[in-house]
Amino acid sequence: MWRRIGALIRKEFIQLKRDRRTLAMLIVLPVLWLVAFGYAVNFDVNVSNVMIVDQARNEAAGKAIKQMEKNGDLRIVEREATQAQGEEALKQGTTDAVILIPKAYDLSPDNADEQLRIWVDGSRLFSAQSVVRELNEALGDLQQENMEEMKEQMEAEWQQAKAPEVKLDLGGTMIPPQVASQVKEKIETQLSEQLNERQEEQKARLTDQLPNPDFMAPEIEVRYNEDLKSVYHMIPGLMGLVLIFITTLMTALGVVKEKERGTLEQLVVSPLRSVELILGKLLPYMIIATLDFFIVFAVGTWVFQVPFTGDLFSYLLVALLFLFASLGLGLFVSTVSETQQQAMQLAVLTLVPQFILSGFVFPLEAMPEAIRWIAYVMPLTYFLPISRDVFLKGMSAWDHPLPFAMLAFFALLFLLIATIRFKRSLA
Repeated sequence: MWRRIGALIRKEFIQLKRDRRTLAMLIVLPVLWLVAFGYAVNFDVNVSNVMIVDQARNEAAGKAIKQMEKNGDLRIVEREATQAQGEEALKQGTTDAVILIPKAYDLSPDNADEQLRIWVDGSRLFSAQSVVRELNEALGDLQQENMEEMKEQMEAEWQQAKAPEVKLDLGGTMIPPQVASQVKEKIETQLSEQLNERQEEQKARLTDQLPNPDFMAPEIEVRYNEDLKSVYHMIPGLMGLVLIFITTLMTALGVVKEKERGTLEQLVVSPLRSVELILGKLLPYMIIATLDFFIVFAVGTWVFQVPFTGDLFSYLLVALLFLFASLGLGLFVSTVSETQQQAMQLAVLTLVPQFILSGFVFPLEAMPEAIRWIAYVMPLTYFLPISRDVFLKGMSAWDHPLPFAMLAFFALLFLLIATIRFKRSLA
């Protein structure tokens, strides 16, 4: 029995050896997932960008800025920005938070109404949570230091009060020196007790005058996602994920299925030209993906009530470019696959990294530099910021010229390579 089983095992290894693509997938995929999940699966953003709008330019403002500099997780990208520049940077996503220091800002409890104002970009959910946490920690340390200084100043005032020195002028009286010394000591003790009582009364009165520790609490305003809802963060990204999964996977499997059944050869000898054949294979999946796109769009805006505040026309145009890039990727996978199993494996090999590394779930800022560069060769990485900014910030796709251009480049590149390989496979 074991002899027969051993022969069967050898046969399976021989088949795997001959099917080098499947063997490569069996080795590469576990390593890819291990690296991706080990380094990229991280919700904590290590460094947050902060912009300062300093309208006070006084000692208190300098102290607050210095305290934030001590926090290694906060990077101050601009110290002397104007309010308009800060708001624009927050909208463009070049900073995670803007700190406005008003003109009358100081560390005195008498001026508690003029405290720091913080604006946070809520469209990037995990970055917003990280920067709010770090700012609260830095400003909490500043508040603690200020309270300690106020207490030390009060204690210095308490220590200034000393018992008066008692001088007895007996003026030649017949009182013995020993009795005079006892009288002097008794008077000093009474005065010291009275002084201690007054000090305790003054200490209690001044302690009551200490401000509420929250008098320095900043005013935090989260913009573009006021309640930091995760659904506002996920739905715009899901638009791209649906497109790339449907088009890449279905296109790859659909074309390879024709190869396995032998019907592709029948289409080759038909009157159809190669361009007509390619369009005939791609357009059905394009229509299905477009339909899925509008379904997800409708469900996201109507059921989950995610606000769409941007330019619809430019958004549809960039979605079309992304769709072409995904179709080209799926067609390319089909040209290098002989079976549906191989097509599925290669499609997964291209889709899993985009799901993990594109910023759909895990923020790019939390990934190491050695891993992050992989994200920049994936179309989904460029579609996500456009989608989220158009949805939540009222922006246009034209406000993102680099991602827009990269999507156009990927669409042209993938379709061109896939079409050339597909024509060669038909020859």
